[in-house]
Amino acid sequence: MNRSTVMRRLTGITLAATAITGLTLTTAGPATAAGHKNGNVESGEFGLYYNSNYAGCVFDLLYSDERFSDDRFVSSTTSQTCPGQNQTTDDNTASYWNRDVTTWDVYTNPVRGGIHGSLPLDYYGNASATFKNEISSAYYF
Repeated sequence: MNRSTVMRRLTGITLAATAITGLTLTTAGPATAAGHKNGNVESGEFGLYYNSNYAGCVFDLLYSDERFSDDRFVSSTTSQTCPGQNQTTDDNTASYWNRDVTTWDVYTNPVRGGIHGSLPLDYYGNASATFKNEISSAYYF
């Protein structure tokens, strides 16, 4: 085989490999990220549950929310309902789960008002008597 033939074959192989890699990258889809307010408490989010013991519908936050009055609990699937579905999140939370990498602060009134509580990363549990059905805003630290 002469040098010209070898170069053409190598060029063809390189082009084919590049095309396959490009096709793989364009069909691979985006990386999975937390879905803000979609009813699933995913990694990187803070979740509030309608009922105690992480039951019922969820309000999941990726960002701070200074006023829960315009937020609703949602089901994680569109085909099923759950206790609390479409209920306002404001003053309606019984348990929580912090799956974020930072502390979240909760307040019993909007805009950092009222009683303040801090929930460190990976913290989960039922709301205390002070916070059960009283949380109105949340901020990541």
